[in-house]
Order: sequence, then structure tokens, then C-alpha cells
Amino acid sequence: MALVTPLGTQIRLMSGLRVDGASARTAPPEVAKAIRRTRRHPRPTQFDYLHARYLLRDLRVALGGLRHPTRDVLDVFCGTRPYEDLVPPGSRYVGLDVDEYWGGAHVVSADFLPFADKSFDLVLCTEGFHFVADPVHGAREIRRVLRPGGTAIVTVPFVWEYDRRILEHRFTGPELAALFAGWDDVEVVENGGRGVAWATLTASFLRAGEKRTSRRLLRPAFGASYALVNGLGALIEWSERRYASGPMALPMNLLVSARRPRASQSGVSESDGSAG
Repeated sequence: MALVTPLGTQIRLMSGLRVDGASARTAPPEVAKAIRRTRRHPRPTQFDYLHARYLLRDLRVALGGLRHPTRDVLDVFCGTRPYEDLVPPGSRYVGLDVDEYWGGAHVVSADFLPFADKSFDLVLCTEGFHFVADPVHGAREIRRVLRPGGTAIVTVPFVWEYDRRILEHRFTGPELAALFAGWDDVEVVENGGRGVAWATLTASFLRAGEKRTSRRLLRPAFGASYALVNGLGALIEWSERRYASGPMALPMNLLVSARRPRASQSGVSESDGSAG
């Protein structure tokens, strides 16, 4: 297995199967460690450097901006738990996944959010929500397990390859915001634009070539190629931010944050399982 994989391919189907169709087993510890490093400390010589970097940047901001007490945190499809240290210090962290492949889950279940109502103050779901078959139901379940005033932070890819064998969703910004209609403080952030998308897709094409070669001597050349592509992508990204305007967008990734309302407009506490 490659030591650097796309963010999305770390997530398994809700049926408990891995996306790549591999049988249930446990990843070698060194592989899991390498995956965590590429997410938490991305390097310019990895093909998805800009993707990982922009996602990490915006997760830092979203998690650092929490203003409510956060005692209990749920990380949905936690994988190797790369962002665990970003959650508020002192909170109880629970990692949920559909199998034990990456070895990071505290709870393993094929059921989506097998927890009691109002169990968490923060629900984090990075690069996995687009695999949930019914996203409306998924948003309702996130709301159900959150305590009133609690926050959901969900990230999904927009410009990325998909697997023809399984169901995946792609959300625009307004569509993602609509899933959380009726929540408080709903905000959608674009994790990189055309520059990040171009660099990641271009480098992924090179990555496919690297996987097909068995010559270890070529690996430094591929790393240099990724660094060049990432540098050009960063320049495109800077140019777009400086000169582009208008309503049109082509983000690499999207992040939505929203808070479960503390009470309905009438002042009566809302019921659990209300529409997302």
C-alpha cells in the first residue's frame, strides 16, 4: 500500500468495506503513522500537499474558534485520528469508524452514529460525509447526538476523482449549507480554489505513474515534480485570490461549521432528531 494516499481513500463505506475493496485487516503501524503525518504535517514533495495544507489551515481556524464548553468530542470516520490534537484541550475524544483498518477507532460500527441523544459538544467529520448514502438523514443524526449549542464541523471534497463502484456525493457550497438549514452560525469555507484543485489533480496524474514504476531511483524525481506542481498551484491560488472576483468558484474542498440551536424561536427546547 502506498504511504501517501488521497484524503478520501482513507474512508470506508458504511457497509464496513474499504473503498479500495481490500479485505478487512489492520494497516501496518508504520503505514498508519505515515498517513497521519501526510495529513498533519504535509510536505511540498507529496502530491496532495496543497489539499492537505489548506484543509489543515481551515480546520485549525474552525476548531480554534469554538466559544462554547467542549467536554465531549466525536470524530466520525476518524481513520488515523490526524486532527485529534486540534480539538479543545481537556475534552474527551471518541473516534468512530466502520472498521479497525487504521487502528484509530475507539468505537467500530457500521451504524451511523450509534450514540445516545445529546452525547457530544462537537462532532467532527473530515473527508467522509460524502460517502453517507442519505446526507439529509446524516445531518439529522449529527444534530441528534449534539447537545444544544454544540458544533458540527464537516469537510468534503468537491474537485476530486470518484470510485465508479460506490455511491459518493459532491456538494456545492450552497447545497452543503442547505443541509444545515435551521442551525445557528452556519458557515461554509472553501479550502483552496482553482490553484489547489489544479495542483492536486495534476500531481495525482503523476502519482498514478509513480505507482506503476518499481524503480526506487525515480522516487526523488517524482517528489521534485510534486514540489514544482505545488509551487505553481500556490502561485495560481495567490493570483485567483488577488485578481478573481464574482460568484463563480471552483474549490478543491469545502468545510461547513454549524451549531445546534439551544432552543426554538418560541423559547422551548427543540426536540431531538429534528430536521437537519
